[in-house]
Amino acid sequence: MEAELSEGESEERAQTKKQEIEERADWSNLKADTLKLIADRLIINITDYICFRCVCKPWRATNPPSRSHPPQLPWLVLGCEDDFDRLVFYSFSDSRVHKIKLPTIGDMVVINGSSDGWLVLEDRPSSSISLLNPLTGVQIHLPSAPRQLRSTHDNADASITKEFMQALIWKISMSSNPLATDQDCTMIVIASWNRALLSIRFGHDDDWSLLDDTTVYLDVIYFKGSFYAIDYTAQVFVFDSQLKKVAITEPRQESTNTLWQFAELSGELVVLGNMVSENPIVDEWEGTITFTTERIDILKLNMEGLISSSLEETKSLDDHILFLGVTSRSISRPAAQYPHGKHNTIYVHEVYSWHDDELACCRSGVYDLETASLRPLPYDHDNSEVILDCIINIWHEPCLF
Repeated sequence: MEAELSEGESEERAQTKKQEIEERADWSNLKADTLKLIADRLIINITDYICFRCVCKPWRATNPPSRSHPPQLPWLVLGCEDDFDRLVFYSFSDSRVHKIKLPTIGDMVVINGSSDGWLVLEDRPSSSISLLNPLTGVQIHLPSAPRQLRSTHDNADASITKEFMQALIWKISMSSNPLATDQDCTMIVIASWNRALLSIRFGHDDDWSLLDDTTVYLDVIYFKGSFYAIDYTAQVFVFDSQLKKVAITEPRQESTNTLWQFAELSGELVVLGNMVSENPIVDEWEGTITFTTERIDILKLNMEGLISSSLEETKSLDDHILFLGVTSRSISRPAAQYPHGKHNTIYVHEVYSWHDDELACCRSGVYDLETASLRPLPYDHDNSEVILDCIINIWHEPCLF
């Protein structure tokens, strides 16, 4: 008994001494050079860098919120909680769910998409659109949605909640950082209801311009100085400096169950055809329609000239993994950057869309090119304890600028 008491007292003294040492160490007064050295190592993972800046004011003051960093693995944005005060996302870098506080964005605002580090915000009742960098809090307000974006939206049933109103924008692409002062930024968007193309130039245009509404566009991307768009027949178009379109491939066989998307892969532009099941699963209890990916085709765009190109099928991602975006930009990363991933796999996020005037869902998963099979994503929302005010499901490429 005495030996046990003596051992306990020894442990208590050791703990007290440890606390005294920690109290004497003032971590907030580390030298600026030391803090910068630590930050330079942490910036490899933006999430770690953000946590580092949150420790105390001196650490935050020494390291700016905006700085250059290597390309990041995307976040899977899951939704919002606490009345849309916090953004909840799954990070593939550390396989954890994180939350970040958002600036006040309004009660009727919905996060609808993502591109180049910006979230697309829509206030659907008022048809206003803005961009938000969730890491820096910078928000850019755009001109109100024109008629071409909100024709059916204006007639939405007032009893429908904001999450299930038809979105204004299906996809966006930008030529550069809209905050940059040394270069012009042009944005092209695809309207949700009719898939028309519209554009706006930051700092030049006071309103949106209609580019084309003669076909049904599915994706748009800015690649090596030009905008490219693809329609429902997989025909690819390029836009010149005056935003005049030129068809550079022939249309393929029309398919109503294939989503055609762009991605940049090893410096080349590729087209991905996400073919979903023609016979969706219908939940009789909830009335939802769910489609499942049957296969994903990869087509490389062989640039044979400004007005002549071809699509060539390939079975490899060149040691990359791909995060296929539907309402968000598709992102490719070297497989070595994601140790938990597997070569030649495509991550597909869940997406809600309108199918024959009914709300439909395309199932998420990890598609294996070698086996042509779909397995669940690393994050399973159904088995999570996170309670969300709204569910979003988009890829977001975090950026500090």
